[in-house]
Amino acid sequence: MDKRQKTSKILKIAVFVELILIILFFNAFYVKEAVIFGKNSLLYTVVIDAGHGSPDGGVSGVKTGVLESDLNLEMAKILGNYFEKAGVEVVYTRKTKYALASGRNKFKKTDFELRKKVIDGADPDIVISIHMNFYKAQPSRRGAQVFFDSKNPLSEGFAKSLQLKLNDEINAVNGERRYEALNGDFYIVNCTSAPSAIVECGFLSNADDERLLSSEEYQKEFSYQLFSACMAYLYCATV
Repeated sequence: MDKRQKTSKILKIAVFVELILIILFFNAFYVKEAVIFGKNSLLYTVVIDAGHGSPDGGVSGVKTGVLESDLNLEMAKILGNYFEKAGVEVVYTRKTKYALASGRNKFKKTDFELRKKVIDGADPDIVISIHMNFYKAQPSRRGAQVFFDSKNPLSEGFAKSLQLKLNDEINAVNGERRYEALNGDFYIVNCTSAPSAIVECGFLSNADDERLLSSEEYQKEFSYQLFSACMAYLYCATV
């Protein structure tokens, strides 16, 4: 099956799979049990990369000055919790406010290399890197956008399935534009052969996005939609 056929298959089955996920997930809330999506769920491993980390705060919000690095970590933990409830093994590149590297000498290069080491050691089924966008020249721009490495034949289908879900459930709901998943030259998606994507959750250069992204309720909703898209991809990739 080539990657176009695989992407088509993913998109066709995604709605059906999501209905199953919703039923099982909310049933789990009431019985306070972990959600298990069949025996194969225990075989999945997901790496969640919270981009940046102190002393690298990334971009900051135009109104409150909230740091991207802090929002990335909050979103990563919420997303990881959904996966863990589904019986999926979750590996985080960082779980504290700090980056993996320390000191100033080749800080970024060392930090990236340490993240790659985590990814390689996990041997993941998918990699998701969480970030926040910023576009000073056009502060009205809003919404979530997904990037992938076109040199990885699996990443494009993965990224497109995530973008479709975020367009329908996040971007459209909040009156924002629909995006296409785009090829991007980013270390985290370039450093692994696993299906991988960078998810820019919104624009901290936009005051409305900043307000939403700082809200726990919105963080949970966004993370759930991202989680369900990933589970649909994993299911379709293994059937």
